[in-house]
Amino acid sequence: MGSEEVFEHSCPIIVLDDVKEELWEISHGLGVCGLPIMSHWVANGKLERQPAHKHDGVRILFTDLHLLGSLQSKPEQYIAALVAFIRQLINPSKYLIVFWSAYPEEAENAWQLLVSRLKAANSEDLIPFDYRVLDKTEVKNISDEDENISSEAKEKVKADIEKIFTDFPQLRSFMLWESCASRAASATSNELIRKLDIGGIPFTNGAAVKDTMKRMAQETLGRPHAPNAPTKGVYLALTPIAQDWLNKEAAKGALDSFLELTSKEKVSLPKEAAGKPKLTSLLNDFFIHSEQSNLRASERGAVILLDNGFLEKAQGGLVDEIGLADQMGDWREALCIEFAHGYSKKTPQEKEISKGKLNPGNVYVTELSADCDYAQDKTRSHRFLLSLFVPTDEPKPFYQNGSGANDSIYITPEITLGGVSGRLMISCRIFLARPYRGTVEGAVVSRMRQEVLSELAHHYSTHMRRPGKVAFF
Repeated sequence: MGSEEVFEHSCPIIVLDDVKEELWEISHGLGVCGLPIMSHWVANGKLERQPAHKHDGVRILFTDLHLLGSLQSKPEQYIAALVAFIRQLINPSKYLIVFWSAYPEEAENAWQLLVSRLKAANSEDLIPFDYRVLDKTEVKNISDEDENISSEAKEKVKADIEKIFTDFPQLRSFMLWESCASRAASATSNELIRKLDIGGIPFTNGAAVKDTMKRMAQETLGRPHAPNAPTKGVYLALTPIAQDWLNKEAAKGALDSFLELTSKEKVSLPKEAAGKPKLTSLLNDFFIHSEQSNLRASERGAVILLDNGFLEKAQGGLVDEIGLADQMGDWREALCIEFAHGYSKKTPQEKEISKGKLNPGNVYVTELSADCDYAQDKTRSHRFLLSLFVPTDEPKPFYQNGSGANDSIYITPEITLGGVSGRLMISCRIFLARPYRGTVEGAVVSRMRQEVLSELAHHYSTHMRRPGKVAFF
């Protein structure tokens, strides 16, 4: 496997030019100014080297305007080429485009044309968030053999780059975080390599280094299971070390000047978010779960929307499986018994009103099996905890006064599922059981984050181990 298949998918700054000498000059100049870059040369209207994987997390694209040479200098021509190159090089990212050109007066027209062409190509997610212009002559002069010219040009370009980050301090902040995360991985590797060296294994001894990493995978996953996922074993072993390094780096306060957080008062979320999907839900989504449909139902933390047919079946359906067969397949009755406040004391008419508020599209199960079984890839059975999604705009009778109907219910903060804001209420006393590699009748829509699963597991254990409860794990 070549290096381009492994390393090129993550790069914060890309440089694009059709003149090899000028590509070297801008790459050298930006490097001297402290920017890590990935260069791409346009040869005869095509990328000399198209990466096996598009670049993720691009933050700045430096590009010449005239990418097709002097014979094709009309904006319609070179912008069409630029659109093609952007689509070949960049995965959807929030990035700034910087035109470095001898014709800065063309930049505004080029920008407008670029935006319209990317929209026309159904690539709105590749539109840069803004543009800036960098003087080509100054950048080229950094490589001048005259030290005075080179030094003066370097200071000028550094000032121009600093102006970009002054205009967009949020860009600098995210790049600092990304740089820190990358350095955490490097620092973790360096520390491990030092330990090996002290232990008598020089880095040049590839076989010994490999055996050590194989042993790490075994220690992490267990010897019977490491052959199934050795990469996972090594990554799981190294992740806590990287986290420890990040914690130490965070103490240096690289983002403090940007954040300007000096008061203990609660910071209100931005007013600009009004009228859009609730920002609180979106932020909670980020920290609590990840909507994705490409997971197996047996994945730990999978949130599965149950099939209507499984809900309705009188025998072998949901109601039968959760031990409420006397409800004769009435899943609404069964869910109200578990999730509706004061349901047992309601009149028949009130019960029908509560049942009428249930939507089959809001009935889920959440996979929660022992974390150690997943970490070591053990053969295991699965618990799928019965879950009800309660929309924010109509919480009663399932969510009242900030609580569920009973203390077994774990409640997420407000999140978004299927574009609807609400809370996922997860019962820690009613669940479906499945054997190893077993599944339930439904579609995976999301996965809970690891930290949330830890909270849920604690809630489950606390409830099941109260006095009078007997539980086997």
